[in-house]
Amino acid sequence: MAPAASDVREPLGFGERSDAATEELVLELHHTRTDLAKLVMRVHQRHLRILAVSLEAIARWQTDAPGAWESVQDWLRTRGVRVIRC
Repeated sequence: MAPAASDVREPLGFGERSDAATEELVLELHHTRTDLAKLVMRVHQRHLRILAVSLEAIARWQTDAPGAWESVQDWLRTRGVRVIRC
């Protein structure tokens, strides 16, 4: 589902427009000691539809920032991005 016109924002380091939910998630993730904010930005910038993620990375995110990976998964789901765990 595309964001409503009122939800579209100027870039937040994205190099293009982003929606409020994406900006909020990235700001939230910047406070963690993970690379999840970069992952979200890359998925957003490249309009990825499939994302491969290692099981080791997921385990580390769950240890380092409990709840952050779940937030990212929710964001990915709302954008129709398929996650392949490998």
